[in-house]
Formats: sequence, C-alpha cells, structure tokens
Amino acid sequence: MRFVATIIWAFVLSAVAAFVLTSMSGDPYDMSLVIVMTIIFSLGVWTVSAVLPKGEEHE
Repeated sequence: MRFVATIIWAFVLSAVAAFVLTSMSGDPYDMSLVIVMTIIFSLGVWTVSAVLPKGEEHE
C-alpha cells in the first residue's frame, strides 16, 4: 500500500511541478514529462527509505 501511495503522491506533485515549470517557460504542458518525473521521484523516495536506518521505537 505504501508503494501505491508513493506513486499517487509522486504523480500529483510531479503534475503540479510540471504545470508550474511549463507555464513559467511558456512551453505547452507535456504529460510525458509528468510520467518521467513521477518515476524518478518514486524511485528516489524508495531508495532513500531503503537506505536510511529504521528509527528506534519509543515507549
């Protein structure tokens, strides 16, 4: 379930970032840019979560 949530959030954030960047540069909105950014962002989040050590459980 956490992978699905990561992909959904990565897609939403990538879509917003792509919209803002293309609007500022005057280029047309391109969905392929959103898909590429989603893949990169998802892989980055999964990599960071795999590399970071687990936190201690507090009572």
